[in-house]
Amino acid sequence: MPANLPPEAKAKWRKVMEARSPEEKLQALQEFLSTVPKHKGTERLRMYVTRQIAALRREIEEKRRRKGGGGEQFFVEKEGDVQVVLLGLQGCGKSQVFSCLTGVTVAEEPRKPVPGSWTWEGVYFQVVNPPPLLGDAEASSRVIALARNADALIIVVNSQGDVEYQFSAIVSALEAGHVTLSKPRGVVTIERRASGGVVLVGQLIDATLDDVVSLLRSYGIYHAVVKVEGEATLDTVEEALFGAPAYKPAVLFLTGGGGSAVKSPWDIPVVEFTTCESLDKGFIARYFLQALDLIRVYTRNPKTGEVEKRPIVVKRGTRVIEIAKLIHSDLYKSFKHAKVWSTRFEFSPRRVGRDFVLEDGDVVEIVA
Repeated sequence: MPANLPPEAKAKWRKVMEARSPEEKLQALQEFLSTVPKHKGTERLRMYVTRQIAALRREIEEKRRRKGGGGEQFFVEKEGDVQVVLLGLQGCGKSQVFSCLTGVTVAEEPRKPVPGSWTWEGVYFQVVNPPPLLGDAEASSRVIALARNADALIIVVNSQGDVEYQFSAIVSALEAGHVTLSKPRGVVTIERRASGGVVLVGQLIDATLDDVVSLLRSYGIYHAVVKVEGEATLDTVEEALFGAPAYKPAVLFLTGGGGSAVKSPWDIPVVEFTTCESLDKGFIARYFLQALDLIRVYTRNPKTGEVEKRPIVVKRGTRVIEIAKLIHSDLYKSFKHAKVWSTRFEFSPRRVGRDFVLEDGDVVEIVA
């Protein structure tokens, strides 16, 4: 996204990164935008910053209203293992889908987000049904903010209308809010720190540690840990400074009975929604867990031998010691070893150490 920014713009962006309050960040973003040259290479960056400015203004205004006792609460606190937000235009049948998923009945067009939930094999999915998109501009931007904060999305399109238009309108609104349905080939996270220089964890394509050090210094960053997952370039590192688009896995629901398939550049599962009875919640649950790279780990009580029905949902690659820490700090501090039951093993349980990497469906018992 960044396109050969002048030194003055990079200096202004340093102030954005150092801002401590929404008011400070708003002022810094406005100053930064004034230094970004206007040409085709900076269009996306300018649009992204302009929307950040608008979002911060709304956040500041909503905070003022709450202090004065006015306004409605729009944000929905995350609960459970995976938060899913429904998106759709007016009259798309979104609330019917929400009711089938959660059992909660709401008006067709809710004025504020309504939360519900469903459980699959012990995994708790929180589902949020917000107002429709592209009605009121301010309300739509708040809906996109909900989508950006969520883990996954369900896009609802009425097959009796213009399917391509509905889908394209929703995708355009997401892209304007810096949300993408396309899984990135590489992800870079930058953790600033007080000392230690620049440390690169992972590998970049056609770039070295010296290249990363030079880039970060141009933005006034001299100490940081740069973590690279997948295939990433030096441009990916620079984009991470500005906040790369948030990837959200999605499932497309076609309501209204029938309709044509949607052509899109994304490999998105399509569900033809007809009745609640025919809805395969298990398929949706499995897809989201796989797309989010999440696994289920079940814990076993060492005294009773009972296995918890509700799993701990964690990222793939999680080690035994991290599970111990999630269960209780005492287990983490006094960890000795663990027993793991798994279909991967010829014989279970197997005694393992703290760095053993768990897989989906494993059962673990911590010995402390």
